[in-house]
Amino acid sequence: MPSVQQLRPFAEAPLESFRAASGPVALIQQPPEPVFQQVAMQLGQARTVSMTSRTRLAERLLTMLQGFQHLEVHLLQPRVDGEEFTVGRMDTCMLMVKDPSVSKLHAKLRWSEKEGACLVRDAGSMNGTYVNAVPLAPHQDFQLRDGDALSFGDAQFLYLHTDTLHAHLRLIQDPV
Repeated sequence: MPSVQQLRPFAEAPLESFRAASGPVALIQQPPEPVFQQVAMQLGQARTVSMTSRTRLAERLLTMLQGFQHLEVHLLQPRVDGEEFTVGRMDTCMLMVKDPSVSKLHAKLRWSEKEGACLVRDAGSMNGTYVNAVPLAPHQDFQLRDGDALSFGDAQFLYLHTDTLHAHLRLIQDPV
């Protein structure tokens, strides 16, 4: 998946072209540390590891945003209303998160054409799903808003509409 910096040249395209190529929403993630990726891959079907920083979600989000241009971009491109995107550690998930604190099937994102947004639902994960550092009740839908911080266990994401991503890409300075 591309980094924010790698997408930067595409910000010169008109918004409609960018949106057509990218889809309506994106999840922006700090790349997991290589050691966590290895542990997650070795776990495979094994049990999920407990979260390390439940009390530090907001602090970790600020740290993540300081290096915005290096974050990874997951473009969600729903084709139909109600389309679901599974989130988890398994390679069968549409959004595979290589973090040992993420359950095999951690959550589901469902596209709502009417709302122009995704709904998130925790799938009964061990470490929970959080929106803006607030835990979600398992198996209940929560509508995401542009700019929400979304956490699956220790893995943190920023939920952005493509229009917002496009605007941020245009603001990033080219490296000197």
